[in-house]
Amino acid sequence: MLKSTFPSTLPYTGTLSILGLPLTNTQTINSHITITTITTITTITTITTITTITTITTITTITTITMASNYPILPEKLLLISLKMYFTPERTLTYLRDLLNPSNEIVHPANSDKLLLALIPDFLTIWPCAQILKEYEANLGPSQSTPPFLLGAQDCFWEPQGAYTGEVSPASIRALGCTIVELGHAERRSIFNESDDQTARKAAATCAQHMVPLVCVGEVTAPGPVASQAVGQAVDECAVLVRAVLAAIPDDAPVIFAYEPVWAIGQPKPAGVDHVAAVVQGIRAVIGERPGTARVLYGGSAGPGLWGAGGLGKAVDGMFLGRFAHEIKGVREVVREVEETLTVA
Repeated sequence: MLKSTFPSTLPYTGTLSILGLPLTNTQTINSHITITTITTITTITTITTITTITTITTITTITTITMASNYPILPEKLLLISLKMYFTPERTLTYLRDLLNPSNEIVHPANSDKLLLALIPDFLTIWPCAQILKEYEANLGPSQSTPPFLLGAQDCFWEPQGAYTGEVSPASIRALGCTIVELGHAERRSIFNESDDQTARKAAATCAQHMVPLVCVGEVTAPGPVASQAVGQAVDECAVLVRAVLAAIPDDAPVIFAYEPVWAIGQPKPAGVDHVAAVVQGIRAVIGERPGTARVLYGGSAGPGLWGAGGLGKAVDGMFLGRFAHEIKGVREVVREVEETLTVA
């Protein structure tokens, strides 16, 4: 029996040749596939499109494992949390432990194939966060599956190494355990004058390290009184960066676009549901059909109460949370809202 799960590192693919090597219990292959149980028999020559092999019966040798693509698989819904530069290292680590604490009922392995949570801390705390996550997974009981929880980074450079003082290598980010890289946020563009071209190059560098680019798009000016005109202008502004990123990354690479109207970031209330739904529909039209998975989220003062009945649940693939997720209670409320729609679906 082959049982697939959704591991915290996400499944990675490519061709792995074992070529007659006898397997032993708890053997890790290429650091992404772990075989935990093996009992005897013959030979399997090819296994395609799997994530984590948790149980194998009656096998002695696997000749080749061929996976479907070289990129992570994204589930149906995503909830991503960026801490920006708000938390101290100590508070970040406490926050992560609280997210993982079963008593807080936030990370639910039962929804691992449908709902993914990710934390995007500052660069300094990525490594200790990764260690906390590993410790958490190591302490899971034999009947517990790996939680649907990942780590991300808030930016990266467009080269893997070199004389770029103060920049952070995407290769190093991947080595620390990240799977998602946030790019093109409005604050990066307004404060540091980052361009569409630079963001697209960073997206390509992220994909080259088998990570998922999380690209922020959004119009600068608040919508005017004519709704259709406001939506058209917003889509046109977003489309420039969407097209630049899609042109820069491989067609089969997964990508996440977070629609964050610049005028809604940091405000007491998010953008209106009708406006967001219409703009997201326009962004999806720009993306079109492609081999790689594309998810579209909403950010910009996103928080509890935005997802449920009459909300964004049917319009977007998830939410990109900021300050409204700084308290565990807020995260729990959003998770419950999303889980309710998953149950109905």
